[in-house]
Amino acid sequence: MADYANASVVIETVPPAEMGAALAADAAKKAKFGTIHLLIRGFLCTPFLAYGACVTFAMVAAGIPLGVAGLVFPAGYVTLSFLGLEMATGSFATMPIGMYAGTVTPFQLVRNWTWTLAGNLLGGIFFAWLLWFSLTKGGSTPPDSMLKVISKTAEAKVSYIHYGMLGWCAAIGKGVLCNWLVSLGSVMSKATRSTVGRVVLMWIPIGMFFALGFEHTVVNMWLFPTAILSGANVSIYEWWVWNQIPVTIGNILGAMVLNGTLWYYTHTLQKE
Repeated sequence: MADYANASVVIETVPPAEMGAALAADAAKKAKFGTIHLLIRGFLCTPFLAYGACVTFAMVAAGIPLGVAGLVFPAGYVTLSFLGLEMATGSFATMPIGMYAGTVTPFQLVRNWTWTLAGNLLGGIFFAWLLWFSLTKGGSTPPDSMLKVISKTAEAKVSYIHYGMLGWCAAIGKGVLCNWLVSLGSVMSKATRSTVGRVVLMWIPIGMFFALGFEHTVVNMWLFPTAILSGANVSIYEWWVWNQIPVTIGNILGAMVLNGTLWYYTHTLQKE
């Protein structure tokens, strides 16, 4: 019985080198998805991420500190992950690993990122409109406390404009800090063969990111449209130039360089 229990533990734990191989195989699968499927999976992804964020913002509106409320946010990520949906920020780490392993080409990487981001954006705008329309009865009633928190959050997220180029670079920095953690959701999900283990390992980095208030491009794809519809003092120009673009750059760098390149590189050099 003891030997069986020990074997189960070993089977559930996957070493980093094998994790990298599994991620390279995932990249190969992603490269084969048709454009319409990337769009659909990207479209369906963002609303589940938004559901988790909305629960967090509702808790903040009720007086719960963000650091505590943010620990609930990963529920949305876990949901979309088990449903096999496509989130660009995860692909920012997975596809480079596939490229280095030779399972995908640079063109396939760019194609995946482009259509996944497009699907994420469409899903974010749709969810934002549906949320705003439902909670305000089509604009007939004022935004509720949750929508007000979302609006204030969006206004804070474009405050980089007050610091010029330093602020723009700070947005990139927060994007790097964010996706160094968030893309670990995809990476660490390969560290175990246990379903419960996968949930726990994905929950840890995702929960830390949201509680710390870093910048995530896909989250912002629904947050800003929701805030703008709810009357936030934010223009589409401010959203894109002073948040979405620099944050996306930061998210790519955080995932591709720190996880998709350095982490993968060092473990592919390990020789038993």
